Amino acid sequence: MAHQADIGAPCQAGKVVVKFGGSSIGGMEQIDAFARQISELRERGLTPIVLHGGGPEITDEMKRCGLPVKKVAGLRITDDVTLQIAKSVLSRINDRVVVSLRHAGLKAIGVAGSEADTLVAKKMDPVKVDGPNGKEPVDLGYVGEVVKVDPRLVNALCQKGFVPVVYSICADESGMLMNVNADTAAAALAAGVGASDMILVTEVPGVLRVFEDLGSTIPEIRESDLAPLTSSGILKDGMIPKVEACFIALRGGVGTAHIICGTTPNSIVDQLFSGRNLGTRLTR
Repeated sequence: MAHQADIGAPCQAGKVVVKFGGSSIGGMEQIDAFARQISELRERGLTPIVLHGGGPEITDEMKRCGLPVKKVAGLRITDDVTLQIAKSVLSRINDRVVVSLRHAGLKAIGVAGSEADTLVAKKMDPVKVDGPNGKEPVDLGYVGEVVKVDPRLVNALCQKGFVPVVYSICADESGMLMNVNADTAAAALAAGVGASDMILVTEVPGVLRVFEDLGSTIPEIRESDLAPLTSSGILKDGMIPKVEACFIALRGGVGTAHIICGTTPNSIVDQLFSGRNLGTRLTR
C-alpha cells in the first residue's frame, strides 16, 4: 500500500483522475468516445488527468510471443522480458490515447510514471498464497507499489492547459523500472495531486454482488464494508486491487472514488454531473 504521508495533498475541487484501461480500452472507437467525455469534463470546468493501464493487451502480446502469463491476487508476475513487453505495450496505448484526445480538441501529452519522479515506487513484498504447506510467499518480480508522488510535472501541465496521460511504468529511488498496477497508481496520483474524485473505468458496472450478474451492482461501499465483502468472496480476483486502490485514494484525501462501466454511453460525465449513481461509489 502506498504511504499516505508521501502521496497525499490538500483536496482541490475540479481535479479528477480518470483511470481508463484494461478491458475497458477496446478499439479506437471506444478510445475516441472516452476522449470526447474527457473533453466535456474540461468544458464543464474540471481539470481531468488520465491514467491508463493495458493488462489485456500485455497478456495478448505475451501470448503472441509464446510466453506464460502468471498472476497472483490479480497482480502480474513480472520478469525482465515481461517488463519490456509491458513498457512497449503501454507506450503504444499511451500514443493512441494522446492522439484521440488531440482529435477531441484537447492538448494532451503522455507521461510515464517514472518521468520527473512523478510516481516513485518500491518493489512489492512477496504475496502470500495458499499452498500445500499453508500460506507460501510468491515473489512478483519487477512489480512495484507507489511510495511517493511528485505532482509538480502533472500540475504544471494542467496549469498550461494540457491533459496529462500517465502510464504506470515507474521507477524506484535508484532508477530501477518496475510495473505498477494501474489502479493503485491512479489512486496514488489522485491523492498526490489533491483530486476531488477518482474514477476507475472498467468493463463491468461497478462491484457486483453476484458474479457476472450485471444487475447486482453494489451502489455504495464504505471502508467498514471491506472485511465482510472480502470474507464472503464478493470481492475477488481483479476487483480486489480496484477496491483497495479506491481506499488508498480516499485515505490520501480524495473525496470520492467511483467504479463505473466504460461501455455505458457518457458514463464518466453522467456519474459526476447527472445526480445518478451509474456504478459503485466508494467513500470512507
